[in-house]
Amino acid sequence: MPESASTQPVSPTDTRSSTHGGTHIPQSAEADTWEASVHAATQAINNLHEYNRDTGQRGRSFTLPTTPGREATIPVWSGRTEWLRQLRHHITHTTTGQAALTAHSISIERLMTVATAHARFADSSTGRGVTASRQLIAHHAGVSLSVVNRARRVLKTLAMGVEVERGRTLRTSEYLAAELHHGGQQHQAASVWALSSPKHVVDATPSPPQRPPRPRRTRAARRLGLHRTRPQHPTTAASTTHPQATGADTLSPGTYVPSHNLSLRSTHQRAHARPTTSIPQPRPLHLQRAAATLASRSPVLAREHIGHLCDAIKAAGIDTTRWTGHDIAHTLDRDTRERGWTWPTADRISSPVALLRWRLTHIDWTGPSPSQHRTAADARRRREQHTRRTAIHHRNAMQATPEQREVALERIRRTLRHTTHRRVDLR
Repeated sequence: MPESASTQPVSPTDTRSSTHGGTHIPQSAEADTWEASVHAATQAINNLHEYNRDTGQRGRSFTLPTTPGREATIPVWSGRTEWLRQLRHHITHTTTGQAALTAHSISIERLMTVATAHARFADSSTGRGVTASRQLIAHHAGVSLSVVNRARRVLKTLAMGVEVERGRTLRTSEYLAAELHHGGQQHQAASVWALSSPKHVVDATPSPPQRPPRPRRTRAARRLGLHRTRPQHPTTAASTTHPQATGADTLSPGTYVPSHNLSLRSTHQRAHARPTTSIPQPRPLHLQRAAATLASRSPVLAREHIGHLCDAIKAAGIDTTRWTGHDIAHTLDRDTRERGWTWPTADRISSPVALLRWRLTHIDWTGPSPSQHRTAADARRRREQHTRRTAIHHRNAMQATPEQREVALERIRRTLRHTTHRRVDLR
C-alpha cells in the first residue's frame, strides 16, 4: 500500500517555502511581496509615461520641461521669414543691433546663418520649442560652437531669442523617463529656446514692399485678346511674300499665332527641339587628387576651392595621370630654389590661385615626372637585384660539395703518388 500523506497541518501564515518533489512552492507572504513589487514597478513606469506626456516629449531625444508660465511672458514670433527679416533689419539699421554685433564679435552673415538654423527647429506658429543642441545647430549652420555661442548672446541682447531652460545633466527620474521615451541612454539635455518678435522690434521694422498683383488671366484669355487685337486684313505685299503673315512683326509680343498651329503635338515638338543646356562633366578623379594633394602640401592654397586649383593645373597643360600632387609640389619647390625665390606668406598673397597659375605656366611639364623617374629607378634597381641574386644562385650551384671535394683530393693524391714513383724508378 502506498504511504499515506502527512497529516501535519500547514498554517496559512507560515512564511517559509515548502519543497515538494524538488519544486519551490512560494507561500502566501512571499507571493504578496512579489505582487507588491510588481505593482510598484508598474506604477513607476506608468508615472514615467504620464510624465513624458505631460512634458510633451517628442522626437528622438528627451527635452527639459519648461517652468509653468515661463513661456507665457515671451512674445511669439511673427513667422519664420518675417522674424529673419526683422532680425536682419535690426542688426543693419539700428544702433542697438550694430552695437550687439560689435560687442560679441560676430558678422552679419554668420549671425543670420545661425539664426536660420534656430528658426528651422522652432515651432512654426509660436517660435518656441527650439531644443536642438549646439552641436546640431553648428552642423546645420556650418560654423563652430563658439560662433553659435556668440550668435545666441546677440539674440539674447536683442530679446529676439530667450533661453527658457538651461541645458544640464538629467536627474535620475529624468534619466529613466528619457530611456523610456526613446529607448537609449541620455545623460545630458540641451537648452530650450524660444524665438520672439518683441513689440519694439516689430514697430521698428518697415513693412515689406508690396508686389504688384499679377494678372489672373489664363492663357486662353490672353490668346483671345491677341486674336481680337490683330489686324483683320493684312497688306497685299506681306500676303504675297509671306502668305501666313498677319501684318504684325513676328518678333513682337503682340503677334497673333493661329490656334491650329498651337496644337499639343506641335507645342511638344518645339519644346523638345529647343537647345538644352549641356550638363557639366565632373573633373577626372586623378585631377582632383592632384589638386587636393597640392593643397595639403601648401598652406597658402589650403583655403582655396579645390575646383579653382583643378582649373589652374588643367590650364597649365599638366597631365595628372603622370604628375601627382607631390610631383607638382616638389617641382615648384625646386624651381623656387633654382630661381632664388621664396614663397610669400598667406597675409601677403591676395590671390593664391592666380599666383599658382602664373608659376605653373613658367615650368616645363612635358618631360617625365619625378614619380616616373622614381618608378624607372625602382625597376632598374629590381633588375640589378635580380641579376645579383641569379649570379649568387649560379655560384652556389657550381660550388662543389664536401663529397666532391674529397673525391677530387683523393684523385690528386693518387696522381702525386704515381708521379713520385715514376721519378724514383727513373733514378
